[in-house]
Amino acid sequence: MRIRTKARRRLVGVLTALLVTLTVSGASPAGPAPVQGQPSPTEHLDHLAKVGRNLTERLRPEALRTLSAGGQQLLALTEKAEEVEAAKKRSPERQGRAQGPKALPHGFGSDPFAGEDLLSRLSGMTQSETSVGWCGSNAVIGFNDSGSFIATLFLAASPSGSLSFNGWSRSTNAGGSYVDMGALVADPLPPGIIFRDVLGDPLIGCTSSSTFYYGSLAVDTGTDFAFTNSGISVSRSTDGGASWGAAVMAASKDAFVHFLDKPWMAVEPGPTASADDDVIHVTYTDFDSSGFDEPPSGPCPGEDRTAIEYVRSTDGGATWSLPVVIEEVCGGELGSFVQGSQVEAGLGGDVYVAWEHYENFESGRDIRIARSTNGGDDFGSPQMVTPVTPIGDGFVLQGNFRAFLDLQGLAVDRSSGASRGAVYISWHDGRNRSKVDPFGFCEGTPTYCFGDILSTRSLDGGATWSDPARVNDDAITLGVDQFMPAIDVDGSGTVWVSFYDRRRDTRNFLIDTFVAKSNNGGLKWTNSRLTTAAFAPVTGWQDLVVDPFYMGDYISVAADATRGSTGVIVAWGDNSLGDANVMQHR
Repeated sequence: MRIRTKARRRLVGVLTALLVTLTVSGASPAGPAPVQGQPSPTEHLDHLAKVGRNLTERLRPEALRTLSAGGQQLLALTEKAEEVEAAKKRSPERQGRAQGPKALPHGFGSDPFAGEDLLSRLSGMTQSETSVGWCGSNAVIGFNDSGSFIATLFLAASPSGSLSFNGWSRSTNAGGSYVDMGALVADPLPPGIIFRDVLGDPLIGCTSSSTFYYGSLAVDTGTDFAFTNSGISVSRSTDGGASWGAAVMAASKDAFVHFLDKPWMAVEPGPTASADDDVIHVTYTDFDSSGFDEPPSGPCPGEDRTAIEYVRSTDGGATWSLPVVIEEVCGGELGSFVQGSQVEAGLGGDVYVAWEHYENFESGRDIRIARSTNGGDDFGSPQMVTPVTPIGDGFVLQGNFRAFLDLQGLAVDRSSGASRGAVYISWHDGRNRSKVDPFGFCEGTPTYCFGDILSTRSLDGGATWSDPARVNDDAITLGVDQFMPAIDVDGSGTVWVSFYDRRRDTRNFLIDTFVAKSNNGGLKWTNSRLTTAAFAPVTGWQDLVVDPFYMGDYISVAADATRGSTGVIVAWGDNSLGDANVMQHR
């Protein structure tokens, strides 16, 4: 087993502000009483920290920094476990209830004034990294939410005491306005599980106006701490996102050997109108340290292994298949890895999985895709879609936030239009614009690479791909970044891409959100600005339970999955109020 020295910066300060007896606005008197015989919150936090410490000891630092925002959340909580535990011990036993549902002003996708967000002035104010599902009159936005962590740790939002970093908002007028619904919790838990903590990386999908699904990173803890599993959870709503049933593990493995990270999800109706026949496709990255066991086990003895894996449910999320390995990589001397998968259902029995392959952080990135023609029973050989030039210094952008996950979008045209069946991929790329920078390290040279949004399409099931098209239409001579492009296709066949954009600030600091659309299959694009006020980068440094380099790994765009309406809903993390909140636009 290899031990790493802490390279991540520890924030100064403690959570002593939580000692105050601030009353949550609108709170009811006391929350539910603790379950008898349940481990204490400090025992719970201790155990999660043990999982995080094991992860830092068994994976090399280069692998650790490639974990998703949800994975980094576990590491950040591990670093700050003593401060969080001390705050919990010294705070009042119960401080009332979380705020509950609240209608939002026009344009908002989360409540910037939620009581749990302001219970502490040092934590709870981060809402970003969005996912949208839209079916008919109902739409749901899921997002990472440190306020949900405060609600579950201090305000008894979970009956089992499980923790959450997930929030959601709901619209009943097709995205016209939203209600912030609070924290997503995994309860009720199955027998033998004492905690099912959901740790973010939200994924929303729907098959009808009543049936929605919410995917997340999750950690299971068995009774008496008998076992701990890292996994991907999926919750189902049958009332249009008003409430959620018990979270079910779509995939899980021993958390002291595996960390399942960066999930993605696609859903489609099954052979009948029953939600119990819905088909759910989930992919994720398995960070596997079995090669460091004594004696070594697994396919990568003496090395870490990363693998893109796929699981499927054909009964609305009740049961799940065994994992199918799409691609696996042994780290080796170069530090090769795979990460950032996307999954999408195509026509008939087609299922597509795309991901990014990294020879290392310095050079050698490309996007790959595999296709199943039998609904996900098995997949063909991986095909290379495009090489990728990283943006920024290869890991962070100007403003010191991470943006190394270049692949950001996968979509299939399921309309009846001329491009029906076309497969689209979007990513950010630094090939077009760069400058010498002594602190830069883009492609292993002292260079800063400015990001462009690129897209490509395949008309033959992923076998061949068009030349990349530049989606953003600002002057190519501008030294500014565009990044994090989500993609979807609406019922008319129009292709939409949403992305962050710095074109209005030639100094390349301030950020807007733009949406682009193409009416000719992604060959030409027109751009529109969605934000009314640009915002500066705000990272997790101001929130004591969030990774300091965090500003979300993605934003979202979603067409009506029922194809009853055209257009899209866009949701993004927005810092215009000085902290991270969710904004949206239909």
